[in-house]
Amino acid sequence: MLLDNFYTILSSESSDSTTWTFQIELNSRHTVYQGHFPEHPVVPGVCLLQLIKECIETIRQQKLRYAQVSSCKFLSAINPIETPRISVVLTLKETEEGKLQLQAEGTVKDQFFIKLKAVLILKA
Repeated sequence: MLLDNFYTILSSESSDSTTWTFQIELNSRHTVYQGHFPEHPVVPGVCLLQLIKECIETIRQQKLRYAQVSSCKFLSAINPIETPRISVVLTLKETEEGKLQLQAEGTVKDQFFIKLKAVLILKA
């Protein structure tokens, strides 16, 4: 789990029962940036996917895993020193099969850095 080490949730709000907005602060001193990349840190894409999943787990209060990622576009790199605060909007829809359909959009300074469509299921 990356929460409270790699990042901190500053706030979360729901406009309805399906859409959530998270304000997140990245820890620019985290050890992952020593290798990704020294003196030019960039948030790894896999860490962004984990961060999004953990935000959903916070909402649902249950462990989940990705079952399918149908679309994932990393639109810009995030330097955690220059832009430590990001916003993530999650839209969730539960299917009849008990799966969660996810659409996620992340922004930093009003620019998209990720657009994601995925399906999550309960962690076995």
